[in-house]
Amino acid sequence: MKRSFLKKLATGLLASILLVGTVGCSKASDAADSDSSKNGKVELKIGTWAGAQELKEFQAIVDKLNKQSDDYHLTIQSIPADYYKKIQTMAAAKQAPDLFWLSQEYIPMYAELGVIAPLDEYIKGNPKVNLNDYFEGPLQVGKVNGKLYGLPWINQPVMLYYNKTLFEKSGVELPKPDWTWEDFEKAAKALTKDTNNDGKVDQFGTVIDGWPPIATWVWTYGGEIIDKTGKVRIDEPEAIEGIKMLNKLVNEDKVTPTKTQAQNTGGPEMFKTGKVAMFFGGAGDDLEKQVGNAFEVGMTKVPHAKKEATFSWIAHTVMSNNTKNKKVAAEALIDLTNAIHEWKILPPTKSDLEKVEKIRPDKKYAVDIIKESAKVARGFNNQKQQNELDSAIWQELYEPILLGKKSPEKAAKDAAKALRKILGQ
Repeated sequence: MKRSFLKKLATGLLASILLVGTVGCSKASDAADSDSSKNGKVELKIGTWAGAQELKEFQAIVDKLNKQSDDYHLTIQSIPADYYKKIQTMAAAKQAPDLFWLSQEYIPMYAELGVIAPLDEYIKGNPKVNLNDYFEGPLQVGKVNGKLYGLPWINQPVMLYYNKTLFEKSGVELPKPDWTWEDFEKAAKALTKDTNNDGKVDQFGTVIDGWPPIATWVWTYGGEIIDKTGKVRIDEPEAIEGIKMLNKLVNEDKVTPTKTQAQNTGGPEMFKTGKVAMFFGGAGDDLEKQVGNAFEVGMTKVPHAKKEATFSWIAHTVMSNNTKNKKVAAEALIDLTNAIHEWKILPPTKSDLEKVEKIRPDKKYAVDIIKESAKVARGFNNQKQQNELDSAIWQELYEPILLGKKSPEKAAKDAAKALRKILGQ
């Protein structure tokens, strides 16, 4: 979960500039083939970053839908590498697939630039869609200026994984769902050790290296980075209180490897090899399988302070504004999204939560905890400049905290100034 998310953020600013400079300027003809037909069906392309085994699984879903539908035939357009760069280049030339996937941070930009079409008129009254069944978090990130531009197919909350064997060996109480950040801190300190007495810490309580998002602390202390109205609030007391806890864990308690240590080895790898006791990962991560019999993996909610909240990795299926038969394309989008709810965890719908154990039997031990986390999981209040905003948060706030170069107050103040400049506030 982490690597995919950060990779997308890293290329986002360049992609944003590319899209702004080209969309609407191209004179290429529409390439969406929804006007052609095969056996009387409208031909549609679905763009996806799925590759290898994931692509095979997705193909099976598409094949089933093609057999069931009398109206459309879907063809997968797989783009496993440089997905956003290629999608944006196609969009600039009006060659985008009829349907494609977008992770949450890209939706406002694509909507503002007219690359994707709102779905409201096709969803209203459609018996296949119950918007009230969706959790607010994943549905909300698909809305721009009051219109819905996508349907979410995954709502993967960040969870707290832990090495149960290491906890028990160290005589530390196992994490509980009602843990506060102080409880987390206490355990992390107890599990940070020099196990071979060479004067160097070689076992850490947790790993924080730019992941999880800084919102993990800001939100649970009652703060916001940017609120739903677009107002910057990272420098308000509640947000700063959360940043102070992050700073304490990293620079005072020193319960995490240094940024360099963590990034050289990799946070997930440090957890899998028993060097880190607690790791923030997605509910759908296959850490249990990767760890194997090395130790017993546990999972619980992310700690809280004033409120419960956790970041969720959310992706939507969207519809190109250039697809020629929007009614049929929207019908395919709805069918496809509903089908994915039985493939990926966590489904973004309340009624589909009971399928988690069937979809991923390896998560049976934590099904109830995952369900509870889904209720408080959310995305960012994304803006059309989201990738630029994320870069500013990293440069002015998160990285300086990790390196011990700024106080929480100074980092929050600098970040707020940068964010307001980007947003014109």
